[in-house]
Amino acid sequence: MDFILATMEKPVDNLLGMLLWAVVYMLGTGIVFTIALWLIPNRIPYGVKSAIVGIAVFISLFVWWGTIIN
Repeated sequence: MDFILATMEKPVDNLLGMLLWAVVYMLGTGIVFTIALWLIPNRIPYGVKSAIVGIAVFISLFVWWGTIIN
């Protein structure tokens, strides 16, 4: 566990740390948007809901990349 925490310290300078931060951002964003879309009535088609969650995950990747660079 200490190794994982050490790799995630900022600034991230290794591949494992960047991968772990990407997974954290994607999971967090996906969960938040999935819960938000779960509360929306079923009038919206499943494909549109999935597209919104996918866009949110891609946005989280851009935010992740900005976090890693800074």
